[in-house]
Order: sequence, then structure tokens, then C-alpha cells
Amino acid sequence: MIQLVNITKEFGSKTVLDNVSLSIYDGDKVCIVGNNGEGKTTLINIILGKIKPDSGQVVLSNNCGYLPQNALVDLGNLVDNIKDVDFASEFYQILSKLNFTQDFVFTEERIRSLSCGERTKIVLASILAASTDTLVLDEPTNHLDRSAKECLARVLNEYKGTIVLVSHDIDFINKTMRKIVEIKQGNIHEYEGNYDAYQAQKENEKLCIAREYEKHQKRVKEINAQIDMYKRASEKSAAQRSNAKKQKEQGGGWGFFRQDVAMKKLSTFAAAKIKQLEHELDKDVAKPEKEHVIRYKLTKDDLKTTFAYVARDLGKSWGDEVLFEHSDFTIRSGDKVALIGDNGVGKSTLVDIMLGKTDYTGKLDVAGSVKPVLMSQDVYDLDFDATVNEMSMAFDKEYRTNFLLNLTTMGLDKSRFDTPIGALSSGEKMKIKLTQIILSDANVIFLDEPTNHLDVANKTHLESVLSGFCGTIVIISHDVRFLENVTTRTIEIKNKKIIEKY
Repeated sequence: MIQLVNITKEFGSKTVLDNVSLSIYDGDKVCIVGNNGEGKTTLINIILGKIKPDSGQVVLSNNCGYLPQNALVDLGNLVDNIKDVDFASEFYQILSKLNFTQDFVFTEERIRSLSCGERTKIVLASILAASTDTLVLDEPTNHLDRSAKECLARVLNEYKGTIVLVSHDIDFINKTMRKIVEIKQGNIHEYEGNYDAYQAQKENEKLCIAREYEKHQKRVKEINAQIDMYKRASEKSAAQRSNAKKQKEQGGGWGFFRQDVAMKKLSTFAAAKIKQLEHELDKDVAKPEKEHVIRYKLTKDDLKTTFAYVARDLGKSWGDEVLFEHSDFTIRSGDKVALIGDNGVGKSTLVDIMLGKTDYTGKLDVAGSVKPVLMSQDVYDLDFDATVNEMSMAFDKEYRTNFLLNLTTMGLDKSRFDTPIGALSSGEKMKIKLTQIILSDANVIFLDEPTNHLDVANKTHLESVLSGFCGTIVIISHDVRFLENVTTRTIEIKNKKIIEKY
């Protein structure tokens, strides 16, 4: 069992977790969700003891296996573990289940040549093969191909222990998780069911809050009208009492005295009612949350030609290993291409060829007007020591304004602009890279796993932005929904061939 009791964690002036409590029971399958920078990875690190909370208590009775974002293979540890017969047997079985088709001879050179997805499979298999009763997985599907995601889903569904998952992959969450924990503005909210069930409950909550707020606003109008009425009555009674007092001073009888008493009672009653009504106005009723609108957009010129790339008899090998050979394809101006294939087949290598970063065999014609830009799948090329504000100072005033505005509209809080980039979440770093792409003058955009680490809101908006982009786009992604909503055609690398699909 995992218990968090009254946990608070702050980073500078930002409260990431505010006196939150959470219980995760043995056998639970829990997904932690929330927008970028809300504290999902922080929560995981607190559970694992990697970060100490400012206050509160963590009770952990489980033996945890942990997959961090951008997991690296500890080759020495892996080789030592494989010497154990039982571990090795389980490890290789799980690798097979994860659709790892490469040879099983793991050397440092061999590991370096593997794709991010292949390395992720190795780390996952080593974690699953160890004697753990809890898996803590931070974005495990980011680099996995479609078939590997399906395989991992089956493995996790067969797993008898507890799973704590961080992911923005809706399809994967739906297939594997039975409980959602949402982190929002320092608080934790729990929902039973998968992601779709969570979304349905959230929509119902929004409707209830909207109805209650509308009812409250109607009551506020009624109360204010009643307060005005009692104030007028009180003012009238005060005037009448003043008049009665003058008449009494002029020798008026008991009738004026009785009138004064009656008016005094009315004034006291009105004051009491006003106080009661004003107290009712002070009641705190939740206001419907205003949806955050993301407005970044791409406005580049299209290519001045029909074709961007034309490949004939294209091939690429690494030593004796052939990635693809004797392949033809074309990418037309304005195409939105999904570049798909299993991990390790050469998708990123093909992009490097089109960017002129590596050699090849055969022929590749590139239009002279092509101005390409690449957003790679990692975030290590950012200056982790610099802040966003410091990064922006390298540009002219117009670019700097647009750069900061785009980050704000993507949900990066201005308070984070003075935080070193290395201390930002992976999703926040990805927003910085995406903003750089948006503000470039490129007319051909290559995106290598652009949705990795992006929260659902930004992922959804990115779909509409890319769909409306007049230039040419090539996207490597294993996010089926994203590709279906953005791309118009597909190029697949399979069986050492580049295959065009329309």
C-alpha cells in the first residue's frame, strides 16, 4: 500500500502540492493526469523517496520498479542481472512479449545503436522481470511503436501488482487503468474508471458547477433586490421617526409616541434582514472554470514548387545492417505525411537523410525552395541553465514578444519564465521547443514524436494548428489519434522498404 498524508511541496513561489492525501491500495491500476507543470512527476518522485515533501508523511510498503521519462539502459546492471537464470528467463520472455525483434546480445555498442523505443523496451523488461510488486511508469509509451504499445498493454493487464502510471496517451490509459488521479492547482482529485470515464465525470462536474453557479447568480439578484427594499423601508422609517420626534417636541400626544416605537421596530427588523441577506451573499459558490484558450498558429509560405522531395532507389545501411533499400517515394508541396514503422526500422534516419545530415545510396532530389526545420523527440538541446526570459533576450523585440506570448498561450505560467529550463517539466520543455518551431521561417516541418510529454489540451490544439498549416509536414509518431486527425497520407518503413500509402 502507498499512502500520502497531508503532503505539501513548493518550488520557489509555486505550490505544486498543497496539503494533499492519497491512498493507493495493492492491485490498484492508477493513472496520474494533469496539465504540464502541475506536479505529476513530482508526485511520483515523492512516492519513490527521490524528493522529500516540505511537510506530510509518505508510507510505502511496496517494492517499486521505476521507469523514468527518457529511461537510459544501465548496461552494467543489466548484464549482472542476466547472470541470474531466473531473471534472464523472465527478462527474455517479456522482451518477446514487447515485440523486441532484435538480437539479444547486449553490448555497449549494440545498446547505443538501438532506437529510443528499443531501449525503452529493454528497461521495461528489466523492471518487469525483477521481483517488484509495484510498477511506477512515467510516460512509458512515448517511444513505443503501435505494436509495442499493444504488447505493453497486454503485459500490464496480466500484471498482478500495483501500477502507478503517468501518461497523456488516452488510448493506452483506457486499455490499462482503472482509476484516475488528477493533479490540478496543487490539489488531488480521484475518479474511478479509465480516462473516458474520468472525462465523463469531469463533464458532469462542470455541468453541476455551472447549474449551481447559475442558480446562485439568480439568488444574488433576488437578495440584492430584497436588500434594496429593506434599505428603502429603513430609510423611510428613519424619516418618519424624525418627523414623529419633532411633532412630539411640539406637544404631540401618545399617537406620535406609538408611531415612533413602530418605526423603530421596523428599522431594527430591516437592519436584521439586511444583515441576514448579506451573510447569504458571502456564501462561497464555485465559479465555472474558464477554458484556457490556446491561440498559437503557423503562418508560413508554401513551397514554390510541386514536389518537396523525390527519392529514387534510396537505401541506407549501418555497417552490415540494412535499414531500407531500393525504395522510391515523393513528398509533394503541402503534404502532411505520417512516417510510421516499428521501432528501429529507420524512421529518424530517413528524416536525417532528407535534412542532409547523413549519407545514403540512390538519388534524392530536394526542391531548391525547401527551408526545413526539425523538432526532435528529446529536449536535451535546450540550454538547461538558462531561463525562458534569458533565452528570449537573444532575439529581437518582435520575436521575443511572440516567443513569450506563444508560451503563455500554451499554458506555461509567467512565473516559470525565471526558472532554469532544466528545472521545468518535460512537457514545459517540449512547449519551448514547439514554440521555436512555430516561430521559425521553415516551410517544411519535421516532427519526431511531437506529442511526447504534451498535455491533452495542447495535443488537441496542436492537431488543429498543423491541420491548417499551408506548408509541408512530416510527422514521426505512434499516436494513432493524432496522426488520423492531422496527416493526409502515410509513408511506412517495413521489411527494409519505404512504402507509400494514400
